[in-house]
Amino acid sequence: MNVFSLLKNTNAYKIFRKEKDGGTLSHAYLLVCDDEGMLKDYLDVFAMALMCKEGEPCGVCRDCKLISSGSHTDVMVYPKGKKIVVSDVDDLVEKSFFKPLEGDKKVFVLNGVCSMTVQAQNKLLKTLEEPPANTYILMGATSVYPLLSTVLSRSKRLEIPPFSNENLKSFLISQGYDGDKLDSALTVSGGRLGEVIKRYQEADAQLEMSLARSVLLNLKTSKQVAEFSAKIEKANLNDFVSCLAEFTRQCIVAGTGGCATDNSAKKVLNEISVGALIYISDKIRDAEKKLYFNGNRVAVIDGLLFGVLEGKFKWSK
Repeated sequence: MNVFSLLKNTNAYKIFRKEKDGGTLSHAYLLVCDDEGMLKDYLDVFAMALMCKEGEPCGVCRDCKLISSGSHTDVMVYPKGKKIVVSDVDDLVEKSFFKPLEGDKKVFVLNGVCSMTVQAQNKLLKTLEEPPANTYILMGATSVYPLLSTVLSRSKRLEIPPFSNENLKSFLISQGYDGDKLDSALTVSGGRLGEVIKRYQEADAQLEMSLARSVLLNLKTSKQVAEFSAKIEKANLNDFVSCLAEFTRQCIVAGTGGCATDNSAKKVLNEISVGALIYISDKIRDAEKKLYFNGNRVAVIDGLLFGVLEGKFKWSK
């Protein structure tokens, strides 16, 4: 998956591209992003930006394709195993003195440097400080806290923050994903592309969003609370509450003249007033607070479901 179209508008890429165009590239960059599942793909984009003869990662030229497949002779990727160890750094240091085989530069990509051993980090320091000419080191980390201050001071830090749901959805639709199925996955993704893809593929979010819709549409009596509670217990409770919050928000938006992205919102508005939805939204926030402070799961679920019922009856149409 070529994620350049998603990354190109980030400040991280803009800074990198400006320095490349101005001939002021640093010899080492630390890409920080909490999306562990996509970190390697993001690093590949920056490697392509260095090597692609089109000037920007085109994704189709020989260099870009070789980088994507991990077989470019001038782009070395680590770790060789599960995490970067001393032997990986030894290999990097040795190869950094080899001349490029296909172009005029060599690139070393280190994915997951936050899991590097202290020994490996110390061994990397000299190369970070005085790399051979035309050698670039691209490091990726989900957190900077495990890294030595000396490693941080010898590299330029670029941060990729979470993406908006709108940007993620637009990008994934362009990659062939079903827009309707993406909505529930996006709700619990936290702006992380890797999490959206995981949720989409596993269909976990579909279950939780389906439960959220069912609660607003079908929960009508107190006798049903136990039935719904049992279903919710089998799901991820935090994700269910997030889905219920998002679906309720979309219903409120649709009920106040806005455009909802979930088609089920119209059905809900035939049964529930906007006043009831606002009341339910408050109950959802209360549930989120209780979950944050490790409240009893069963009590939180039952309290939330009874709150939904209360809202429906208090502002019944």
